[in-house]
Amino acid sequence: MNRYLVDTSIWVKFFRGRSQVIKDRIFQLLAENRIVMNGVVAAELLLGARGKKEVEFVKEKLLNLNYFEADKVFFTYCGTIGSKIRKAGINMPLSDIMIAAHAKMNDCIIFTMDKHFEAIGQIVGVQYGIIENF
Repeated sequence: MNRYLVDTSIWVKFFRGRSQVIKDRIFQLLAENRIVMNGVVAAELLLGARGKKEVEFVKEKLLNLNYFEADKVFFTYCGTIGSKIRKAGINMPLSDIMIAAHAKMNDCIIFTMDKHFEAIGQIVGVQYGIIENF
């Protein structure tokens, strides 16, 4: 079964409760232990958390998921991906490149609402699922 690196854009919709479809999918993936986390998403979520409840959920639930660490190999790979993307004429936030690198290195699907990942996917072959209009 595929694992999912859930992007911050999806987590924000999940926390804000604006999409039952997203909430249901996240709870399903959590129950199946198919969500993985990395430091970029964790930091973005903690930075934008609204209140103690969200902070505690991130710390107690999300940081205890399978977690991808970053080392020299990872950052070198980020640079390689970033270079390919830039050569294709696309400027991309480093945070998105880092999420894509972890997903590609670990054969995960990025679950997102951010169209940047479509461009990254086409250039470097990372798998992604984009949810729109939720």
